[in-house]
Amino acid sequence: MGYGKGLGPLRTLQGEVGFTLVELLLALFLFALIAGVVFAAFAAVASGVEKGRQSIEIYRVGRVALLRMAQEVGAAMPPPAGSEPRLAESEPRFQGKKNADGGTGHDRIDFLTIPYRHYSDKVPGYELCHVAYYVAENTQGKTALFREEDCSGEADERRERAERATRLELTDLAVGLEITYYDAEKDYEEWPPNRDDQSLLPCRVRLALTLRDALQYARAFITTVALPMRGTCEDAPTRRTKTKSNVRPASGR
Repeated sequence: MGYGKGLGPLRTLQGEVGFTLVELLLALFLFALIAGVVFAAFAAVASGVEKGRQSIEIYRVGRVALLRMAQEVGAAMPPPAGSEPRLAESEPRFQGKKNADGGTGHDRIDFLTIPYRHYSDKVPGYELCHVAYYVAENTQGKTALFREEDCSGEADERRERAERATRLELTDLAVGLEITYYDAEKDYEEWPPNRDDQSLLPCRVRLALTLRDALQYARAFITTVALPMRGTCEDAPTRRTKTKSNVRPASGR
């Protein structure tokens, strides 16, 4: 009798220990909810870090490419004195073409300069070369910024010269290159304005390079370069201002 009475409360307590199915499902739901919030926060941080890295990379590539173009375009030179007439007849020494390959924003610029850096040891550092910048599709089918350099000095058509030229892909992030040319009066989308000014350089050139990273984030890099080899090049508003400042009012006497 005594032993039976003592085991009664113990059996009752053992029967109440444990979780019901509803409590277990509720605990799993709360755990999944908290884990989802934590993972979403980590994903947002990782995405922000990746976007920041892509932004830094596209800024670095765009800055370097635009600086390279600006340096060489700013050092563009007119045809040397005594150059072969057939060279001038084939095409202008400084030429800007709008949508050269048919793509919108795929401009091309060709000019003579002494490159800051050669990619061939056979070319002397002082050699005058024909340099071109343009955006076109690469072998992978992606648009890219290319630089061509021909230091042979031979006066052939562009198609034949392209076979001799050293072609370098600067970046496959480029999706557009738009170039504007300025003289003392107005701006032009192509250069030269007419075929009679084949040896004439523009006063300034505006370069607008657009890059797009893997996350489809696009950014434009823009700069305007003056061409010192053009010589004196004052714009019309500047000349009008100087003319007005030199006119003295009548004294009335």
